[in-house]
Amino acid sequence: MKQINFPIKTSKGLLLDNNEMINYFTKLSIQELINELDYSRASKNHDLESLVMSEYYRKQNTQKSL
Repeated sequence: MKQINFPIKTSKGLLLDNNEMINYFTKLSIQELINELDYSRASKNHDLESLVMSEYYRKQNTQKSL
C-alpha cells in the first residue's frame, strides 16, 4: 500500500511533504531543530515532532561518532 504524504507546516510557515521535510531538516543546526521541536509540541503537530526527533537523533549520533 502506498503511503500518502500530506503537507506539514514548519515553524517558518513552510508547507512541505515528508521527503521535503527531511531534506529541510538536514540543513538545520541542532539548535534550530530544538526550536522546531518546541513549535511542534506547542502546535500539537505529532507528525512534525516525529520527523524532528528522528533528525535530531540522527545528528546527535553523527556528532558522537566524530
